[in-house]
Amino acid sequence: MPMCLVYWRLELKRAYQRFPQMFAGATALLFLAGAVALLAGRALYGDAAAGRIAVGVVMPKEDALAKQMISMVSSLDSVNSMCDLQYMEREEGIKGLMSGRLSAVMDVPEGLIQGIMDGTNPTVRILMPKDAWLESRIFQELTRAGAEILAASQAGIYAGNEMYLSSGREDKIPELERDLNQIFLSYSLPREDYFQHRQVSATGDVPALVFYGISAYVLFLLLLAIPVSGYLLPVKPALRQKLTLAGVGSLCRVTGRISGLASLLFTISLILGLASWGIWGAKNGWDKDFFGGMTALLFLLLTCLAASAFVVLLYQAAGTLLGAIMLLFLVVTAQHFLAGGFLPLVFLPSGMRGIASVMPSAILMDGVKLLITGEWSVLAAGKLVFLCLGGALGAVILEEWEGRKGL
Repeated sequence: MPMCLVYWRLELKRAYQRFPQMFAGATALLFLAGAVALLAGRALYGDAAAGRIAVGVVMPKEDALAKQMISMVSSLDSVNSMCDLQYMEREEGIKGLMSGRLSAVMDVPEGLIQGIMDGTNPTVRILMPKDAWLESRIFQELTRAGAEILAASQAGIYAGNEMYLSSGREDKIPELERDLNQIFLSYSLPREDYFQHRQVSATGDVPALVFYGISAYVLFLLLLAIPVSGYLLPVKPALRQKLTLAGVGSLCRVTGRISGLASLLFTISLILGLASWGIWGAKNGWDKDFFGGMTALLFLLLTCLAASAFVVLLYQAAGTLLGAIMLLFLVVTAQHFLAGGFLPLVFLPSGMRGIASVMPSAILMDGVKLLITGEWSVLAAGKLVFLCLGGALGAVILEEWEGRKGL
């Protein structure tokens, strides 16, 4: 054990000899990460998330009631604020869909109002392009919401009719339907009156700029190992044998490299954190003890240890300097995409979302998010510990395998 402590002390000394290289690399990566965070946030939530929705409406030639209903629907705030309805023939509407000029076409059948009143409910066909874009999907959700409101209103009227029929009050049914229609219309037309307004973000419980700042920091943390790649390479076979004879085994050697890299990452992160607080903290009312609190410091150290273990595992697997740099860059960028670092998970296919939570970048981003929000989670801490132990164990196994292969 004393020899292992001596080796760890030497590893820390050797690591901090590379600090100027890491600091220079951190400066370059910081500008790149900041540009990525700023541009990605503007791309996700720019001046407009979607354009006006051009909708073609095909009406029966002689159905004034249906045309009056469509006119009433188009005047609703939720429709009028996003949709431009255009009356046209069916052939013209199909051509508009094929050319991309229209996002959807409503094919209104004859006798729509009468069908709604007598319960036959004729179908209004909504035609959309095969590969529907954002505008088409938004209109699809609007029509689905309208159909659900209509279905709920009809269910209420049918229930009232059944109650009056069972109680022998058939003569009062027209008055009941008139009153219920008035009630349902008073709720369905000004729909904003009974919805609570809550802003929904694709990036979860943090703003888009903060989300991409966290994502850029994690990417920055993982790629920051490139300037000190020489320090992270496995030891030479001759030195490995000498260290083993001196009582410094694979576990001690791997944990020494992980600790050395983690201490560099922690120091750089602490400098950046204090600089960020000094520039923006006082102006935005951040807590002065945010990075000064012991819990935040321990969580930051755990994040740096987890990132270091993952990086050391990749360098141990590669073995050579060029191979390690290429492997680090390819693996980090690929798994960062799968973790939702470049595009939030809501924009990724459902199959990818299932594996996102186990990606190293996702685990690290959850840990950094807790530092930003000030909320602590045992699950997030457990994932960081698992990533740290898993990376260290994998590197030790590879180190032992390389040692036996060299004998």
